[in-house]
Amino acid sequence: MQDTKGKVLLSLLAGATAGIMAGLLLAPETGDEARADIKESAGKLNQDLAKLFKEGKARLDSFTGKAPANSGQQVADRTAADDLLSSMNQPNGPGAGI
Repeated sequence: MQDTKGKVLLSLLAGATAGIMAGLLLAPETGDEARADIKESAGKLNQDLAKLFKEGKARLDSFTGKAPANSGQQVADRTAADDLLSSMNQPNGPGAGI
């Protein structure tokens, strides 16, 4: 049995390319408009893929037990919360008269 997966994939790519070219040539808009639409679509696709990548990486990290690296803002927030909590536990802290 011959390996035909490569041929099938190449055929699909060639067909998709031909379809895209035909669509661009027969589109009722100018080249500038078509390029602007393609650029906008590519930008949206890039943002969507970046979001999916981040979500997938976070899921993978949660499955493997790896904790995400703490950013500077997370460290600062955690320090502020710890300071507030420790001051509330002290008798002369902000909540002492309550």
